[in-house]
Amino acid sequence: MSSLTDPLDEAQQRLVDIVWSTFAEHGKFPAFFYVEYLMRRDGHDAVAVLNSFPSVGTVLTHRYRAVGWWGADHNPDREGPIPLTMAGLYHVHDAPKAMKINDTLLAFMRECSRAQEAILRSPFTLPTVAVSLDKCVKMTGLAPGCVELLAEVAKHEWPGIRYSEGSRVGQLGWLDQVEFSTVEEYLAAVGAALSPPEPPAKLSYREPRALLRAINFLDVTYELVLGRPLVTRPPMDRSSLLALDVEDEAEFQAGLVVLTDILRDFNVPGGTPASGLGRLESHLVTQLPAIDQAAVQQAVQSLDQIRILRNSAVHPKPSPRLLAAHQALGLAFPVRDFTAAWDSVRAHTERELDRIQEAIQGARP
Repeated sequence: MSSLTDPLDEAQQRLVDIVWSTFAEHGKFPAFFYVEYLMRRDGHDAVAVLNSFPSVGTVLTHRYRAVGWWGADHNPDREGPIPLTMAGLYHVHDAPKAMKINDTLLAFMRECSRAQEAILRSPFTLPTVAVSLDKCVKMTGLAPGCVELLAEVAKHEWPGIRYSEGSRVGQLGWLDQVEFSTVEEYLAAVGAALSPPEPPAKLSYREPRALLRAINFLDVTYELVLGRPLVTRPPMDRSSLLALDVEDEAEFQAGLVVLTDILRDFNVPGGTPASGLGRLESHLVTQLPAIDQAAVQQAVQSLDQIRILRNSAVHPKPSPRLLAAHQALGLAFPVRDFTAAWDSVRAHTERELDRIQEAIQGARP
C-alpha cells in the first residue's frame, strides 16, 4: 500500500513544485491549463501524473491525495484550480513557509478537536464547536503573508477540517479526533481512516494446542539439523496462554506478549538485529545453503507482523505498517472480536512456523 508520505517520482515532484511556486507567489492555486502547459514543456503528461499520486478514500468518502482537482473520468476541468493538500505541502522541499502552513493547520485541527468536548457539557442543546481561524493564527504566530495561503489550503483539507470560507471558522472534519504533533502522524491517520478495509486472509484454528506443537516441532527439527535448540522456553504459566482462548482485549494483548517474546528470544547466533527472529533468515541461509530462502523470508516477515501488532498497544496511532500487519494476520482494522483475532493470529503463526520447519528439514545435509 502506497503511503501519502512516500517519496515522489520526478514528474510528481515537478508538478507539486509548479503548483506551489505559483501558489506561494500569487496566493491562488493555478488552473489546470497552466500546469498542463508547463508539464508538457518538460515532457510530462499532466493528466497521467495527477492520476499517479497515491490516494486514499473511496467514492463514498472522496479521494484524498497530495494534489487535487475537479473534473470527470480522471480528467481535470481545464480552467479549474489544481490545489495542494497538506500531503502536497509535505512534499514541498526547502520551503519553510509550506512547513509553517502545515504546522498551523495541525494546531487549528487540534483546537477543533478540543472544541468538541463542549458536547459533553451540553447533552440537550447543540453547542458551538467552531473555531476561529484568525484566533488560531494569532496563537501560532503565522506571518501575515501566509494567512490567506493557509485559508486556501484549509478549504481542501476535508479529512481533518471542515472550513467555512465566509465566516473563517472550522470544525473537525472526517477524522474523529486530531491530536497529532507532526504531519507524518496526521497523514498516517488519514490513510488509516480512509483506506477501505481489504478482506482479511482467513485461516481456521480449531485445535488449542496446535501452535504449541508447531513451536515444539520447529525446535526439535532445528536442533536435529543444526545441533542446538532454537526456542528459549518461557515459564509454563506464560506459555500455557498460547493454548487458551481469549475473551477481551487484555487477554489478547497478553497472548501477543508471550508470542512476541518467544519469537524475539529465538536462540540464533549474533546480536544484530536484537530480535532472534530478525537474525533467523540470514543464519539459516548461511548454515543451510540449499534452504528455500524465499519461503523462510516470507515466513519471517509474516511473523514479524506480530511484533508490530503488539507494539500498537503501546503506540496505538494508526500507520500503514499497522494496517499491513492486520492484513497479514487476517485481522479487521480495528479489531472488534478479540476471540476471533487471537485464533487468526495463532493460525497464521502456526502456518509460518511450519513453513520454516519444512524448509529446514528439506535443506538438511
